Amino acid sequence: MSLVPLQVKDSPKLNNRLAIREVRCTTLLHPLNYGSSTGYTANLYKGCTHGCVYCYAPSLTHDERRWGTYVDVKVNAADVLSRELRGIRKDQVFLSSASDPYQPVEARYTLTRRCLEVLLRNEFPVSILTRSPLVLRDLPLLKKFKHVKVGMSITSIPIRQFEPGVPPLARRVETLRALSEAGIRTWVSLAPVVPGIVLVDLERLFADLRDAGVSSVSFGILRFKGYEVSKAMFEESTGLMMEDALRGADEMVRRLTGLVRDYGMEAPGESDWKEMVGRPSLDGFV
Repeated sequence: MSLVPLQVKDSPKLNNRLAIREVRCTTLLHPLNYGSSTGYTANLYKGCTHGCVYCYAPSLTHDERRWGTYVDVKVNAADVLSRELRGIRKDQVFLSSASDPYQPVEARYTLTRRCLEVLLRNEFPVSILTRSPLVLRDLPLLKKFKHVKVGMSITSIPIRQFEPGVPPLARRVETLRALSEAGIRTWVSLAPVVPGIVLVDLERLFADLRDAGVSSVSFGILRFKGYEVSKAMFEESTGLMMEDALRGADEMVRRLTGLVRDYGMEAPGESDWKEMVGRPSLDGFV
């Protein structure tokens, strides 16, 4: 299979002005209905500075503001979480399904750290998915959990043309290494994979992830079923139609399945959260 990418137009640059708005939420935890995964998800922020052109979240937020230019900060998240944990069934809490819990504004507002403190006090297991080395700030806290798993999101197009605000791929791999060396179980959400645009050496990537101590990889091919706003954003930003972007999808699935197997990245069964299972993905294209 050729890995020569299709020609795409330059995506529009993000506005340098980021609109940050402090808001108060009434609810935070929601059931995580993702494949066979169970538990809860909590999004501490609405919006994301990463501005990825393929993200499905704009189809869920129903917001007229341009994706990547705004973040709403749920300043009372820790208090709401503390209240909602009382009396509910203990299960894994996923941070987060439609935002990055360690996007840059977290350095100022520390919502994720405060919510992790609440979860630790209540002894809830946690799974985190991010793209940011800022997660290492909370490493001392993460090491106190009995059950915690930290994932890094990686795509087949990890460049600023498609992911304007995302830290470089090399930094994400090094973050995984630092977490693994500290005894934190790590995983990777390899999604979305765009078969028509593969800008990484997949074999080398899997080797690097294995060397960094990553325990499992789940992958998902780009798909916008039910996410029409996101589909329009992707096509407008890249100049690619979905048919071109998905060319070679079946072959790519076979290749990735083989790489996951060959590098020992298969996840364990999903029968018990105490074994740190479940592979929810921020890039819900599976």
